[in-house]
Amino acid sequence: MDHSERSITNVGGQTQRPAWMDAFLAELRGSIRAIVEPTHSLCMELQCRLIGLENKFALTDRALTEEMNIMERELFAVREQLSQLSKSVHTVPIQLQTLIRRVDNIEEHLAHVRDVLGQDLDEPSRDSE
Repeated sequence: MDHSERSITNVGGQTQRPAWMDAFLAELRGSIRAIVEPTHSLCMELQCRLIGLENKFALTDRALTEEMNIMERELFAVREQLSQLSKSVHTVPIQLQTLIRRVDNIEEHLAHVRDVLGQDLDEPSRDSE
């Protein structure tokens, strides 16, 4: 067997590779780097965008919950006014109709907000518990 045909030689106690193998390994490293670097950059960008979306969702959820709570308090106040007016002997029918329409509008809006939040209209809000 001819020792010059061997791909790896041992010269002076150190293993040496042929030049073609070094060139192949350098090309392989370059190919891997060309694939991994853009993939890594894409993953980092996606992570940043996901974090941004999570933050926006949390803020939107908080804002909708707060709006729902405000409307709920307003609804209770209007119902209390309506209750007091209905007890009064001198109740004006137009005032009652106006308050009833206002309560209906608030309940419709509250139902829409709860639909967005995924809550049932009869379900108590988180702040009320």
